[in-house]
Amino acid sequence: MPELIVFIISLLAVIFGADWLGNSAIHLAKRLYLPRILIGATFVSIATTLPEIVIGSFSALENQAALGIGTVFGSPITNIGLVLGIVFLFSNTKMQEAYFVRNVQIFLTTLAVVFLISAFGVIGKIFGVLLILFGAAYLLLESIISKHEESLLGELEHRFERLKDYFTNGDNYGQIFFLLSGALLLFVGAYFLIMSATALATTLGIPQIVVGTLVIAFGTSLPEIVTSINSIIRRREDLGVGNLFGASILDLTIALGLISVLGNAAIDRPSLYLITTTAALLSIFSLVPVFGKLQPKIAGLVLICTYMGFLVWFTQIEL
Repeated sequence: MPELIVFIISLLAVIFGADWLGNSAIHLAKRLYLPRILIGATFVSIATTLPEIVIGSFSALENQAALGIGTVFGSPITNIGLVLGIVFLFSNTKMQEAYFVRNVQIFLTTLAVVFLISAFGVIGKIFGVLLILFGAAYLLLESIISKHEESLLGELEHRFERLKDYFTNGDNYGQIFFLLSGALLLFVGAYFLIMSATALATTLGIPQIVVGTLVIAFGTSLPEIVTSINSIIRRREDLGVGNLFGASILDLTIALGLISVLGNAAIDRPSLYLITTTAALLSIFSLVPVFGKLQPKIAGLVLICTYMGFLVWFTQIEL
């Protein structure tokens, strides 16, 4: 099936393009002597969310907003349920409690706001602008607060460490090349991803929101999955899992806001109820091992099983 081949290639282009773009942008920001606080709290968070932002924007512009909606709602559940579950299950790492708890609280607040403005079925353009501003305010807040959490920056920047071998040491021209190449891969890949995903959904009779929530959201979370597994194997204690919630906040603010402004951000109530309830339960439960109320391995198993259960239930609702 040609559409499937194009879909896979496009998804890989989006993943690698976002990583190349993010890594080179962070490197160049350091070479320009931008504050480390600014780089750690904003550049990395935005770069992590680039696939969802670009895919959501393209889906809205191509009148296929359901794909973008599925991606931006599915990505947080994948990050928290699957990626964080893997970390808890196979690692004994201790997280930055203050940063982690704060981001869980902000994510739950964001989730509640999104639920309220989505309850009527469509998020209007005004609410979309407000969501984007909310995301920008979150980045500003992190820039200010992170001044007192220097050790956290190493965790955030670790998100892109595994790709450093792609870049020449100290060669700004090499960084610019990868910056431009990453941007090209990301945008071209996102365009063809939307086109091929739409064709696949039509051919197979699967709702676009299912493709976005189950397949594309998983694909855009692959870098986090690979990073987590790599860190567990190396037994790194500075595993940057707190940023999973930071990325999820940007998914539901900037990415969702752009879909609302550029297109029609609509979601049916049963899907909205299931998605927001699952995301809220996963978030709240992720705090249990942080406060020592439950063994991390048990918590990880519960998170992964909840994620798997969500996939089955969501598919049944939509089909």
